[in-house]
Formats: sequence, C-alpha cells, structure tokens
Amino acid sequence: AARTLAPADAPGAPPWHHPAVPRIDLEHVEEQWEGREEETARRPRPASARRDLASLPVGQVVGLHKGWVDVLLDGDELQAVYGGAMRGEPVVVGDRVRLRPPRRPNDRARVVDRLPRDSVLLRTADDLVAEERLMAANVDQVIAVVALDEGEVGARFVDRILVAAEAGGLDGAVCVNKVDLPGDASDITGRYGRVGYPVVHTSARTGEGLDRLRDLLAGCWTVMAGHSGVGKTSLSNLLVPGLPRQVGEVGRYGGRHTTAAPRALRVPQMDDAWLVDTPGVRSFGIAHVPPDELATTFPELRDLDCALPGCLHDGEPGCAVPRLLGRAVDPARYDSYRRFLTVLQGQPDTP
Repeated sequence: AARTLAPADAPGAPPWHHPAVPRIDLEHVEEQWEGREEETARRPRPASARRDLASLPVGQVVGLHKGWVDVLLDGDELQAVYGGAMRGEPVVVGDRVRLRPPRRPNDRARVVDRLPRDSVLLRTADDLVAEERLMAANVDQVIAVVALDEGEVGARFVDRILVAAEAGGLDGAVCVNKVDLPGDASDITGRYGRVGYPVVHTSARTGEGLDRLRDLLAGCWTVMAGHSGVGKTSLSNLLVPGLPRQVGEVGRYGGRHTTAAPRALRVPQMDDAWLVDTPGVRSFGIAHVPPDELATTFPELRDLDCALPGCLHDGEPGCAVPRLLGRAVDPARYDSYRRFLTVLQGQPDTP
C-alpha cells in the first residue's frame, strides 16, 4: 500500500501522530482491493479445471432439500450436496449438473457445476418488480391448471402462466379441473383451443379425463402450475400413485398450499415421462417480460401483418387486431393482453 510520512505539525495530522510512524493511505488500499476483487470475479476457470469438469458425469435435479438435492443419474436417483463453487448459486428442479463422485466411504456426491439452461419457467412477485422466482428449468411443457368454478379470474391466471411458458421456451397446455362441478367449460376450451393449446377436462374426484392428461405427459418433462386449490396435487396423486402428498381443503379465502417444494415425479409405466409438481401460488407476475416483447408470447398476436413495424397492438393506426377481433383473436385473450401491457408499461390496471 502507498504510505506517506506526515509531520506532527502537518495539516490534518492527528495530535497524537509521531512523525516517524508512516501513515497508511486507506483510500488507496481500498481501491487496490476492489480492483483485485473485480479481477478475481472476472477470472475464468483454468483450462485444466474446465477439462476436469467436462470429464464429470451429468445428472438432472429432481428434488430440492435444505442442504442437498436429489439427482437423476443414469436412471437412478442419488443425493448430492453443494460443492464449494456452487454455494450461493442454488439449482432448481430440472437443472443439469455435473457431479463429483464421493471421495470417502459414506460420503455423498457433490454438485460442482450447472450446465446452461435450455428453457425456464419463472415468475415474479408481481408485475412491477422483476425479482425472478425460478420454478423449473430444462422442462418441455407447462400445463396450466384451472378449476371450472374459477371463471374469468382463473382464465386470466392461465394467461399469465402461458405468457411465462412462451417467454421461457416451453410449450403450453391447459387443464380444466373439477369438471364434476356445475358449469360450462366450452368457453375456456374454445378460447385456448383456437390458439392451438391442447385442452383437457379432468376431475380428480371422479377420474374423468385422467387418461387424456396422462397422454400429454408422454416422453417429456412437464410442469403443472396454477392457483392454490385448483387440484394440482390431487391430480398428481392420481398420475403418480404411491407417493401421496397432502391435499388441503379449499377454504373461504381460496386454496391452501399443499406442495411445499417443487419435485419431479416419474410417471409410472411411461417412457421418460416426468411430472414437476410445484407449490400453488396466489400471484404469477410477469415483470420479466419486456412490454415490446409481450405480443410474442401470445401466438395469435405474434405474426400479425400490421402497418407499423413493432406494433404493440394497442390502438396504433393500421393495427391488424381490430379486423381480426372475434375471429382469429379472442376478445377475452386480447383483454388479458391489454391489461398485461398496461401494467408492464408502468400504468395502473383498470377493472
């Protein structure tokens, strides 16, 4: 560190300072230290370390716990703890990770690296704060579950899940559950079926539609997401029998959270079919989606031939939406789009 000699009578010298004792320039030391920290953070792993990592086996995370994870490796599940380089960088269900084998008897494998993600399903706490909450990675599709008695509120929640799926590179599908209750599911079926999303009707109580739902899971990793109380856990119990999870009653203020943490469940008697059962949520923010990219997450708005490039489909002259509304563009879906766009642009939503 740079040092300076300060006579006792020098300006700013403390009265107790001895002229023969060097003073330390603390600001200079801090600058040097901060520079070293930035250099260390930018420093890539040595080539030998990268080659060492590349030789390690790769597994996929199927369960999360405090301090360790369950990893699928070569068809078997094992427990692994976080290696030193991974502390502070938690993984999620679906992540592909490199594992260092145990070095001692009764030791556990260590997660030492996470591979880049091909797809992500994430949400934010609300539409104004882009604090991302990653739900799963490297999955193929998300099935948005809505209860028949949720009405338009439930449908708008489905729209949010499908926006997040499209933004994260996942396919989407819709499950209308509790069809044993009085009501008509044709509106929601038509709304999403016309867009191209598969729609299934189920009843966890009677088992109706379970075979059709199981068909959607074939050969892929699937996330089931929806409001608390829509019946995701009940459906999961039927799809993956023998692994019962707590089922809660739907109370006055909505459903209770019955799944504590995401978990990938192997669907029996199906090849490479995994179901990710996520906790129910009361909000599904999409603040991570830029307003000018929102239209790309609505398939019916994605490739419209509008007069202006970069049209936001929000009343601009020459927008193609008005002539397609009620035909190729469902009015209720377009209403969801307009509401989301308003909030993402920092304006208050209107009832």
